[in-house]
Amino acid sequence: MALEEKVQRSSEELLERIREQIEQEVRGLVSEMLTIAAKERATAAELAAVPVLSAPEPTPVESHTDEVLGRLLDGVRRLDKASRLTDVLNTLAELAGNETPRAAVLTVQADRVRGWRFVGFGPTLDEDEARQVDLAFGEAGIVGRAVVTGDACSVVSGPNGVPRDAEPAFTTLPLGVHALAVPVLVGGQVMAVVYGDDAERRPAAAWRESLEVLARHAGHCLEALTALRAAQLALQDVESFFPENAGPTLPFDEGGVERPKPEADEPSLRPSPRERGS
Repeated sequence: MALEEKVQRSSEELLERIREQIEQEVRGLVSEMLTIAAKERATAAELAAVPVLSAPEPTPVESHTDEVLGRLLDGVRRLDKASRLTDVLNTLAELAGNETPRAAVLTVQADRVRGWRFVGFGPTLDEDEARQVDLAFGEAGIVGRAVVTGDACSVVSGPNGVPRDAEPAFTTLPLGVHALAVPVLVGGQVMAVVYGDDAERRPAAAWRESLEVLARHAGHCLEALTALRAAQLALQDVESFFPENAGPTLPFDEGGVERPKPEADEPSLRPSPRERGS
């Protein structure tokens, strides 16, 4: 099998494993939501003293479950189609913006987080100043915590706001606002963070769970693209060992027929007079 075919097959197998893993994660999330919905239906039935029918009408919770599942599957498909690292980050920001009123993707570079793309924060930050956000972990609030811990971090703004080390420097959190920061892991390392909060308007159903699933799948996609790129570079290095001109050939081919003698300026396998005399 040619080296190119081996690289292609390995890449396809990696992507298939990633798809299977995210499918299991989505199924787990949906199963959890269905369990919650079933408990809520049973509680409502007990309070109303009404027997539960064998085929009940869909409840609002079930409708939300279907809605969440549809959005997640669409988001997973869009991330799968991204063919560049930058495309994955941009798509992730757009998907996060569909889940919650304000969303952001920040990248991790050394001991700092830098803005990549913001959604819902206003035209200045969304369009012009996103890349100017450059914060040390301690200044980035829960975003910095997510990088340091490698886990999702959340906070709720109370009457006195939020602790100073929890609020990110690029925004303020009004009373009652939930904020969440989810790390994007690539090979066990935090390469980016997805931020979202529910300020100003009602977010999508189960937005916090959705952000976690999308961030995790984005990490898988980045990992696959990084591995594929590394394989391509390795292939280029291997090919560089073999020059386009293969050099001299044996004087007879496989059928025993003598090959044409090389021209004067072509290399020859026959020893030179000096070599023969040595």
